[in-house]
Amino acid sequence: MNYSKRITKKAIRKRLLISWVVVGLTFFVIGFGSGRVCKAVLTDRHPDKEPEAAAPGKETLIYGRYDGIIFEGEVPELKSGEEFVPLDVPISEDLQEFIFYLSEGYEIDFTFVMALIQQESSFRADVISESSDYGLMQVNEKNHALITETLGVTDFLEPYNNVRSGMFILRKLFEKYETPEKVLMAYNLGESGASRLWENGIFEINYSKSVFQYQQKFNEEIERRKEE
Repeated sequence: MNYSKRITKKAIRKRLLISWVVVGLTFFVIGFGSGRVCKAVLTDRHPDKEPEAAAPGKETLIYGRYDGIIFEGEVPELKSGEEFVPLDVPISEDLQEFIFYLSEGYEIDFTFVMALIQQESSFRADVISESSDYGLMQVNEKNHALITETLGVTDFLEPYNNVRSGMFILRKLFEKYETPEKVLMAYNLGESGASRLWENGIFEINYSKSVFQYQQKFNEEIERRKEE
């Protein structure tokens, strides 16, 4: 089955758009960690300081102008050259397509994001944890005000908004730590918690191992479906 042709037509109907917006690195700094496991939290460590210019190649990208659940504009050209192939998971194909194009915009592997969602919430959009982590990507409530100001998100259980929020955090972590192992540890433990482990020579935890296993499973599924 030619997924690319079918999905592109649907994407045009949905009028997806990439609108690249530069956000200074120092304006939003990811930092959070308590004595127990917690999610990464975006913070502004110097609220009275003027933001500095972002370093070349290190800017955060805000993908599109969100209105309800619809992007406005045309389908972007895919940077990776990959075609969208939906996975057999309990979220809609439309939402998966949204995640795919958002992954392209943020230059993060689609299957990496899907694996993280599997690990975080098992694709349950209505989950709120005891530590106030919300939705598919378990976005901590301490991030909500900043994300509302930056992305315009107000409903963190709404799946499209939740994915936009979680992937914005994920992108910031990739800018700072670059390797997926460190990114996953910081996303799960917070920067402080992850840093303590790195200082002791620990660069992989069960959480990250599980995400990578899910990612491998999803990659294999996509390859099989491409051959159908």
